[in-house]
Amino acid sequence: MIPASILGLALILGIVVAPFSLQKLGRKLTNQLSTLPTLGGWALLAAARGPTALLISRSLQGFGMGIQAAAAPVSIAEYSAPKHRGAFLATIAFSFATGMLIAHVFGTLLYWRSAALACGSVYVLSLILVTLSPETPPFLASKGLTDQCRKSFHWFRGYDPSSEKELEILLNSQKKITGTRRGSRWQAYRKTVRKPEFYKPTLIMMFMFILFQISGMTVVPSYTVPMMEEVSAGTIDANVSMLMVDVVRFVTAVLSCFVVNKLNRRTVLFLGISISVASLLLASLLLFLRDDGCIPDEYKWTPVVPTLVYIFGKTLGILPIPWAIAGEIFPLEFRSLGSGISGMFLSIMFFVVVKTAPFSFEQIGVSGTFCVYGASVAICGMFLYFLLPETKGKTLYEIECHFKGIKGDIGQTELHEGEKMLELKKVECG
Repeated sequence: MIPASILGLALILGIVVAPFSLQKLGRKLTNQLSTLPTLGGWALLAAARGPTALLISRSLQGFGMGIQAAAAPVSIAEYSAPKHRGAFLATIAFSFATGMLIAHVFGTLLYWRSAALACGSVYVLSLILVTLSPETPPFLASKGLTDQCRKSFHWFRGYDPSSEKELEILLNSQKKITGTRRGSRWQAYRKTVRKPEFYKPTLIMMFMFILFQISGMTVVPSYTVPMMEEVSAGTIDANVSMLMVDVVRFVTAVLSCFVVNKLNRRTVLFLGISISVASLLLASLLLFLRDDGCIPDEYKWTPVVPTLVYIFGKTLGILPIPWAIAGEIFPLEFRSLGSGISGMFLSIMFFVVVKTAPFSFEQIGVSGTFCVYGASVAICGMFLYFLLPETKGKTLYEIECHFKGIKGDIGQTELHEGEKMLELKKVECG
């Protein structure tokens, strides 16, 4: 319980640092540095000789994960081409599911120190891959490093005419933004937070991450074994049930990479919410009936079915869409700050949900907890239904016009084509 809470607190610290690091050091160096504390945490865990070392290792891991939580959607969005952005952002969900599956397999098959070393080795691979990749073109453009921006952009996008046009638009748009910056940093922040194209996306991301956490996204991995023991009434081995959950989550995460890129973001999100709410409430009802003796002994395992459907639903829509929206909804000018603020909210909710989960399981049981989670997901879904615009296929200009409360059809504005595209392409993948 304490290690899980410390992880949440350390996440907050990492996310506080992330916006400044992303803005000053760049995306590449921030991602490189984020692997170091996490790698050190796994190494310390493997060599731990007491509870203090365990707590320190979890703190290091949480700090690195906090930086990664803010840096990942920013980096992926700036690396990827617009038509592939949804699929690439959905790989965050895929990585989340794959990591839990691999970690649980290591934990099941290996001695815990060996499992820690095996998990830490993944960060070595991550550090190598990040080092071999160039800095993102939008960041280089924002710093006025034109030649390096061109080189990085060509590395990712090639030399075809459409890409060349997008590159010129990116460079010109950043010259325009740089030229309009005046006043102190504090004045700039005050002006930023009053802009609807900043505070409205931030509000949406706060609700997104409340939904993300209240759906049990981090509680289920933390308490899979005791939760599934209760759900299956001991009819399924705990380790087997844990792997069942991991396999369903992994397969669904793979599916979500294709679904998010093909369907509208709202469609995928509310489909996931609907499946999750229905399956959570059904599982809760079956658990209540079983506890009251209304279900025969040979069918005591039946709550496992809606529970696995719930894992499918939340992994399909609630897991990938917040990360996809986080990479799309903020303009480049506010992306580091916006990702940091929304990521901090994610960490705070992580701490709150993980901290209250054991108390909830003890006081109202798994059935009551499922019922609370289902109702909470439904409430968050209703708020997002009215707040969240569709971003798939929309330009940054159209999204900003939506948040400003004005009608913005790029094809009908009086702006010169180049000026329209400047608004559209402040970030190449935005």
